[in-house]
Amino acid sequence: MEAHAHFRQRLREHVPHLHVTHRQAASTGRLMTVGLASGLAGGLVMAAPLVVYDWAKASHSALELPMATTAWLFGLDHYARNGYHWWPIVIGALFLLAYWCAQGLAFAGLADRVYHVRTLSGSLTLGGVWSFASFMFFWYMLLPIARDGAPFRATAGAAGSFVAPNWVWILGFTLFGFTTGLCWNAIRTRATTQPTAAMTGQEQPT
Repeated sequence: MEAHAHFRQRLREHVPHLHVTHRQAASTGRLMTVGLASGLAGGLVMAAPLVVYDWAKASHSALELPMATTAWLFGLDHYARNGYHWWPIVIGALFLLAYWCAQGLAFAGLADRVYHVRTLSGSLTLGGVWSFASFMFFWYMLLPIARDGAPFRATAGAAGSFVAPNWVWILGFTLFGFTTGLCWNAIRTRATTQPTAAMTGQEQPT
């Protein structure tokens, strides 16, 4: 490493206008940080239309989403369509945060390691694809594992117990993908340009 730095310094002395371009691929730790933050931001935005819908409907309660998560995992008795069970809300919120973090890490891995996304348009395009893929995975692969998806969605066995109609879920997942892509681009750009700018300032001749 010292030999490499010495060689770079000697090269800059002979070619004063030379600027070394640093590799843009994020380190593993930085990639995880960006992925976690992007997933959390996308998840919170995804939850917004669901919470607003439930809050606006007299037959629903605003925090049905975390209650539904706990009820889907542990039983429908943890779910109240027009009320609040606080322990299921807390437990469900923790599971949702973990799920959104996992989604963000998966998106970050695809964006940085597989598709090498470096632009805003590329991030939004991948975010749009991620919206569709995330919804399909959640709706058709994950939910049928337990209780046919109740109480996240209406089912034959629990027709009156559901968080929101399908169109609200589709809107939420659409916002989730684009927000994840937008945050990925913004946070990653800031995380990669700041160290480069600091190093460039340190290498300026005095």
